[in-house]
Amino acid sequence: MLRRHRRLFSALIFTAIAACSTTEPKGATDQSRVAYDFTTQATAANWSVQNDTVMGGISESSSTWVDKQLVFSGNLSLENNGGFVSCFGPVDEKIATSIGGATSLYLRATGDGKTYLFQLRGNDGTNYVQRFTSTAEEDQVYVLPLSEFTSVDWRLTEITDAPPIETSNIYQMGLYLVDKQTGPFKIAISSIGILP
Repeated sequence: MLRRHRRLFSALIFTAIAACSTTEPKGATDQSRVAYDFTTQATAANWSVQNDTVMGGISESSSTWVDKQLVFSGNLSLENNGGFVSCFGPVDEKIATSIGGATSLYLRATGDGKTYLFQLRGNDGTNYVQRFTSTAEEDQVYVLPLSEFTSVDWRLTEITDAPPIETSNIYQMGLYLVDKQTGPFKIAISSIGILP
């Protein structure tokens, strides 16, 4: 029952966002409430990947622009103590202003059924994450309440005694695939935005 209500809520949010969407890319501003709109290649070009190869792993990933979407794809491997791939947007001090006072973030994306980790990075070294399970081959809106982000260290391990998220320091957004979800993956993101 709860899952059905969540799907209905996501569908309603998707309809509202689609009705208000524009074809022009937006920056992280209070006026647009859209952090990233990947309708143009220029916005996607500022995103880059980092894989477990920095620690000896052999996982592979790339970020490309296809059909007005940022496509994060590749292959996750646990060999050589690996097990993560990530894709991050540019450092942007305006993100903090944009999400100040917001209740949630959202991603509009076509997934593959895997569970992704969305991360917010602070310019003071703080990191906050929230997982969402994508729906395979369906365009969906995933709502991520700011109150449900968890503070983690650089290994993505939860910091249990950490205070709630402090949005005034956030300056970067990104995605990880972890949790031993080996094999090919692909998620195509149309936009990332802010809900009041």
